[in-house]
Amino acid sequence: MPTNDDKNTDPETHTQPEEIIQSIDNYGSEGFEINLHHQAETFTGVGARNGLLNKLGLISPKVSQGFDYLNDPSRVVRPLLRRNGHLEEVSWEEALQKITERISAVSPDENAFYAGARLTCEEIYMIQKLARAGAHTNNVNCFHYMGRGIGYGHNASHSASLSAIDSANNIFIIGSTLHEDHPLVGQLIAKRRSKGGASVQLVATAPIFSNNKNADHRFTITSYYWFLRAVNYFILSGAMLDEDRLREKIENFDTYKGAVMEQDFDALFAKAGICCIDRLAAFAKSFCSQADALLICSEKELSSNSCLEIANLTLLATAGATDVSLLPRRYLALKEKNNAQGVIEMGGCHKVAPGFRPYDAPGVVEQLGQIWKVKNLPHEILSPYKLLDQGLLKNIFIFGEDPVGCAIDKSRVYQWLGKIEFLVVQDYFITDTAARADLVLPASLPFEIGGTYINTHGVRQSIGVQTESAPSKNSLQQLASLLNKLGANATDNQHQIMEEANQLMPDTQQQHPPVLHLTHRDNMNRMFDFGCDILHKRIEEAG
Repeated sequence: MPTNDDKNTDPETHTQPEEIIQSIDNYGSEGFEINLHHQAETFTGVGARNGLLNKLGLISPKVSQGFDYLNDPSRVVRPLLRRNGHLEEVSWEEALQKITERISAVSPDENAFYAGARLTCEEIYMIQKLARAGAHTNNVNCFHYMGRGIGYGHNASHSASLSAIDSANNIFIIGSTLHEDHPLVGQLIAKRRSKGGASVQLVATAPIFSNNKNADHRFTITSYYWFLRAVNYFILSGAMLDEDRLREKIENFDTYKGAVMEQDFDALFAKAGICCIDRLAAFAKSFCSQADALLICSEKELSSNSCLEIANLTLLATAGATDVSLLPRRYLALKEKNNAQGVIEMGGCHKVAPGFRPYDAPGVVEQLGQIWKVKNLPHEILSPYKLLDQGLLKNIFIFGEDPVGCAIDKSRVYQWLGKIEFLVVQDYFITDTAARADLVLPASLPFEIGGTYINTHGVRQSIGVQTESAPSKNSLQQLASLLNKLGANATDNQHQIMEEANQLMPDTQQQHPPVLHLTHRDNMNRMFDFGCDILHKRIEEAG
């Protein structure tokens, strides 16, 4: 297991003093702290840093092998405007004025803004504020999550922490590629199994999986969603739960159970694709009857409705436990990108405001207007995905994502962008998407602007400004300038931005009763690989 003793460094020696820049893993969603080694204007290596989450000093292979982009001389550092078919350097004033003119020249809902899941929370917050307070549209989204449903947003609120692996006696893995996508979590599971005696059950759609040797029991199925639906039906139909406790703890239990029991179990079982009823029953009974159970899954392999069904399963087995000495039963959902949870909590979706509150909930828009000191905020919730697909958008603004380069169906993305009149991309490099842009803005590295990240189970960590920004106007300054030009007051100070965002977070002291989510179909609609991030694509394709 790689540790902080395994610093990956360039063999070349330097005479200038080495700087240590503190950062956070920009690939994985675990939130592990890292140190970047910088000498003579060159990043020479990266090592693990013990911290709040990285208690064992671990470092992902993607991080140790994927810091070379920091030395890439092709990084964009000045705004580039397309003239006569070519991107040419222009002044900041011209670039920002061009954007504000284009936003104002069309109706508000002909603009759309996309915030990538690698950005800091402060950047994401400012992007959704730019859309809502600056352009007066609710068209804000993230290509990584676009069109995939809201179920992923609930994962962190139900999620166990990474440390739960250390005490789990029974681990259930849903998915065949978890060990490849989250190798450090895979190593922690293997360690708990070999040294802690934990039992591991694996459910996967692939008949052969790399983590085959790390599981005691294996189930091959054809659909995660229908398997989970069938499991939930099974445990509700038997005498496995204390229904009086469930009614006491879950307000909508009877409504949910009634709707589930109306379903045809034979149809659910057939769609699940498991070999025999005994295997499904064994899984359900073991999850409900064994102590210290932990279910671990990767969002990459699951639809958002599958995630909701996992939440249902965990809630039923926990709140309805017939023997409370067996508690807890928990699940850990691992996100694809380092700050995917930041997109959710900072309001980077048209359906939710900062704090993951429904945008159309009573008082939400009024509170936003009060804090932002802006009138006429948008109330209508349209779908940026549908608007893009129907060719109803004229201007789109993409921050930290490469939908062309990461698309599973590139022809569809080409069709979308072919209908756009004005495309702005902010990124480190001329990505495949930036190459088609009318205006390219340079992006700042995290340690050039400082910022906050939220890991897969909701833990916040911040880093400070540690180096001068390569672009003379950093990412936060660009966003603040655009907001101010559009008549919405904004600061470019990372701490003040987060102070403002925190005013919109829900009261953590206020407890909301848990609910069960009734789903009807599998909504797997993953349209982009690599978390729609050029950095993720570079390291995975290089490996």
